[in-house]
Amino acid sequence: MTAIFGAILPRFALLVAWFNDPGYWNAVYSSQLFFLLGFIVLPWTTLIYGLVAPNGLTLINWIFLIFALLIDLGTWGIGALAARKQASYYRGT
Repeated sequence: MTAIFGAILPRFALLVAWFNDPGYWNAVYSSQLFFLLGFIVLPWTTLIYGLVAPNGLTLINWIFLIFALLIDLGTWGIGALAARKQASYYRGT
């Protein structure tokens, strides 16, 4: 349940933020393609970058971005590990 909430929360926040001010998000990401790819692949990093980029990337902002990237990569890694464990149950041994 927590994993589902963690996967849906940043995407929901991005949708709400984009619907509230699409001009801001289109200005932050020069192309809607970048926003869409970030929404699908790296939602936490996309959300944090959208919040910190207009003010300039200071050291603390880079720390937040790296932390968000680690969360996104961890989500992908845990998903791959769970799929690998599930596939090992089908071996019959």
